[in-house]
Amino acid sequence: MRACFAITLLLHGITSAAEPPKPAPSKAVLERQGTPIPSAKTIATMVPKSGKIGERDLTLMAISKRPDLEALRGAANTAIALKRAAHDLTNPEMRLSYAEDASVSKAVLFRFAVPHPWERRAKIQRAAAEITLAEAQYYAGEDELVRQVRRSFADLAILQAKLDLQKSRKSGYETYRDWLEERKTPSIGLDLAAARAKVYQTLSDIRVLESSTLALRDELAVYCGLEDPGRIDTTVQSRLITDPALLDIEYLTSIAMLYRSDVLSDQARLTVARAQLAEVKSRRIPAATFIDLGYTNTDNHRRTTNEEEWFARVGVSIPLWDWIGFNKQHKVHEAASQSLETKIEMQKGIIHTEVQQAVKLLATSEAQLKSHDKDLNEIQADMKQSLKDSEMAATGVDDLIKSKRIQHEFKDLAQQMQISRLSALSAYQEAVITLEKALGIRIERALSLAKEP
Repeated sequence: MRACFAITLLLHGITSAAEPPKPAPSKAVLERQGTPIPSAKTIATMVPKSGKIGERDLTLMAISKRPDLEALRGAANTAIALKRAAHDLTNPEMRLSYAEDASVSKAVLFRFAVPHPWERRAKIQRAAAEITLAEAQYYAGEDELVRQVRRSFADLAILQAKLDLQKSRKSGYETYRDWLEERKTPSIGLDLAAARAKVYQTLSDIRVLESSTLALRDELAVYCGLEDPGRIDTTVQSRLITDPALLDIEYLTSIAMLYRSDVLSDQARLTVARAQLAEVKSRRIPAATFIDLGYTNTDNHRRTTNEEEWFARVGVSIPLWDWIGFNKQHKVHEAASQSLETKIEMQKGIIHTEVQQAVKLLATSEAQLKSHDKDLNEIQADMKQSLKDSEMAATGVDDLIKSKRIQHEFKDLAQQMQISRLSALSAYQEAVITLEKALGIRIERALSLAKEP
């Protein structure tokens, strides 16, 4: 009687026990539901097979051909498969027995493993968090790759633009030299010698730029898996961002906390730790572990009797060691959760500083770029006016030569300032990439999110 009463109380405890607290999933877990990352072959089909290709196509090509990224992609997709496997049930067992002595006994037993309901749900939640962790690691690798391609492409485009300007300068000096040679006037000998020297000087600059451009083009092609480096279109496409003074540091920090891969990784690790903690705590709740369904047949020859029996049995876990505090596994996951919570909170302050410094760098770079633009506009305006004045004042051959010299010098100076501006543009583009690294997404996307309802 007492045994039956104890079993009744135990079964009542199974049905009425309080459910362990559900771990609060991070935004990272909620945003992605385990959609497989596109395969390398799928991404490769987005790249044109022929013709010129720009930054976007080079980025897609690199994503589809980098083996280190493929390993991360495989780990993420494997995590998705593991989440689906977390729903699997243990296959039932069938046992057959036969015994013969004074009697013959035959039995058939089917055993069904019963998953612990709350432990199973915690495992599924942990698998979902592990998907996000694997995805965050993949996207961290992809983000770094994108920045590398973007940086190399921008550097290559600027080098190519400088090379084209130097070639234009050389062509200008050659034209000026030829014009002086046609004059055959002894008084312009010094100008002619200077023009010839400048032709060779610009030729030297061209050789250096050609070497640097060729090396970087080949390096970018190898990194992206492009067989023909000549397909790279190096047209400069400037990305000018809204006035940095108008950028909201607090808003950008909040965006970084949502999209930075390292933050997503820590949030996913925190969710994993919380799910593991819930999994361990759920084992403190008594639950059925198996159900046996069976049939026995006993044939006693001495008594000429035959006994048949159908039976059902339920196995119940009794977490005695957890109740009395002997098991300490939950302490491990509690410590991990607390450590990650502290890290994420500290990380927010670091990211705020990174974003703030990146915005300052962008503002400085923009000021330098605007200064170059202002100087370039001024010299072009002065050049038009000076040429007009010199042509009106020219009355003889010497004045004509002076006018030609002024025209050439102004044009060459404007080209030199354009080359200097390209260096400022390079610094500006690098500042943009630095800000995007701090944010975790492209700055254009971050600013567009502020406008979305």
